[in-house]
Amino acid sequence: MAIDTWPADGSSPIFIRGYRGGNSYEDLIETFHRDAVLLLGQGYSPAGQHYVDGEWSIWRAVLATILIPFFFIGLLFWAQMLVHRPIGTLTVTYVHQGSK
Repeated sequence: MAIDTWPADGSSPIFIRGYRGGNSYEDLIETFHRDAVLLLGQGYSPAGQHYVDGEWSIWRAVLATILIPFFFIGLLFWAQMLVHRPIGTLTVTYVHQGSK
């Protein structure tokens, strides 16, 4: 699981964290909850959040299409892509409670 922070220096009363990766949406939310509890102890609370669905790359779709004539392997790739969506990114804005 990757957590990105903007601004990175940590001197601002408002900062944004991006949570991405993981094995499932539930893992993503669990990481956010653990992080939010730790930041609450430091005086920060979540002020807003936004989730963006993950997307497959165009190259994966092209490869699946090219492989269709070869033993229908491409159809298996397409089926997997249609059934299982990649995990997206959760972006959360944190505000120091004294700064509201």
